[in-house]
Amino acid sequence: RGHLNDLENIVPFFGIGLLYALSGPELSTALLHFRIFTGARILHSLAYLIPLPQPSRGLSWAVGYAVTISMAYKVLKTSFYP
Repeated sequence: RGHLNDLENIVPFFGIGLLYALSGPELSTALLHFRIFTGARILHSLAYLIPLPQPSRGLSWAVGYAVTISMAYKVLKTSFYP
């Protein structure tokens, strides 16, 4: 289950992350997005492997999803309002 969940979240991140990187963000902002997403997914995977208290898995998923939405917003904003 954990592996399938990772695939459901990481594959869209790669697509949006590529578009985000091509949109010309500041390097520090891009690194922050990528690092936060990576940390959240590692924590989420550990929450599946080690029985961590329940809010940790949900919060780590939400943080990763929020990063993906933030990058998608930046891509859409850049493409519609250059």
